[in-house]
Amino acid sequence: MLKLINSEHPYLGQNSSKEYVASVQDMLISLDEFLTPTEFRNLHKKLQVSKSNINEAQYLQAVCELTVCLYFAKNYQSTFIYEDKVNPPKDVDCSFRNDQTKYNIEVKCADFTVVEKVKNQDSFKVSALGRMDEYPDLITTLKDVFESSEQKLTPYKHLDNRMKDYLIGAHDKFSDENYENIVNVLWVCCDDVMDMTNWTSYLTGIKGLLTKASFHDTSTFNKVDMVVLSNLHHRHAKYQDKTNISNHWDMSSSFNIMFCNPGRKSNKENAIKNFYNIVPNFSKEVSNYSISGELDALKLSMYVNQELRSKGLHFFNG
Repeated sequence: MLKLINSEHPYLGQNSSKEYVASVQDMLISLDEFLTPTEFRNLHKKLQVSKSNINEAQYLQAVCELTVCLYFAKNYQSTFIYEDKVNPPKDVDCSFRNDQTKYNIEVKCADFTVVEKVKNQDSFKVSALGRMDEYPDLITTLKDVFESSEQKLTPYKHLDNRMKDYLIGAHDKFSDENYENIVNVLWVCCDDVMDMTNWTSYLTGIKGLLTKASFHDTSTFNKVDMVVLSNLHHRHAKYQDKTNISNHWDMSSSFNIMFCNPGRKSNKENAIKNFYNIVPNFSKEVSNYSISGELDALKLSMYVNQELRSKGLHFFNG
């Protein structure tokens, strides 16, 4: 079903793995019954199969969306809806029903181009977890110190405004209907373990968006009931170089952590608890992981490095 692939396509062409391309074929076959002919044709456009010089950010957004959709389509075949128009004319990436509850899923994947530029620079890098008021002044001071010793310091761009935009964008796509049996989920696809730590801080760190001290008005995204952070971007991006990762198209093989929005319109406690059982995740394990209080912001990355990798469990490359 995967037709006219350009041999120079960086993900699906001659340098691709047979397992990865076979998984794409499986995805297309599995989703076919849920899509109109036009929607199915659009999948080939999203995957940019006929191009050699692809827009990588758009490709990764597409495959992350489709990996999430594939999981729910396979597990909830009788109730799965692709691109469900829950707030017409706007639609979410997918929805499904389980135990009388409907779950609406909107998937986002950040463009990490600006982050990659910093990573590739020959300089010392610095970043902060959470929105620290003193951070800009601190960077200015540190730059002066480094430049006086003829060294360069480069700060990573803080992406918490991007998370804010994802929350507001998802909020606008969800219906105003506020029933206990409808749960609205924003699914954000992240990069490596430190990147996931950063995105966690955007939600729960200093002035985090899901805290009482949020740097932005939380009423602008109170239709979002839950946020899932997942390393699907990491698992797809340049997958050929990541020898410790397989099953790129299997969402259950990814590292997922979930957050309830304390500012959501209503409790939905039972339906939200059920979603924790539906989606494989490490939320409880990370939350209960015991470390020194000063290192609490690094809990996620320390859990992955000290608990999972020590047991030979490689959800991330490395």
